[in-house]
Amino acid sequence: MLQVPLELQRQLWHDIEQLERNRHMPYITSVERIGIEKGLQQGLLQGRREGRQEGRQEGRQQGEAAILQRQLTKRFGALAEATVSRIHQATPEQIEIWSERVLDAKTFEDVFGDH
Repeated sequence: MLQVPLELQRQLWHDIEQLERNRHMPYITSVERIGIEKGLQQGLLQGRREGRQEGRQEGRQQGEAAILQRQLTKRFGALAEATVSRIHQATPEQIEIWSERVLDAKTFEDVFGDH
């Protein structure tokens, strides 16, 4: 590898910038190109990991909602469409609360009521 004096490096970059301005030709060094490629690869890997995590979380929530529906149906009979919709729109925390309440509830309202 050859060490170029600092003044020549500055002159080279100045000349390259002039070329780019005159010809509207962006110049990307091989080092910059490698950096860009590594950045893209890291971004893709991180996006995949986050996507898998979100998918697992969503799947877990759907599973918990389905279990709650089965528990309610077994305990109180067929569910109204509004109840099914309410369950599927609920937060994971709310589903957890309802799932615990269904164990001791004497009435359907005991599960969903404010306690």
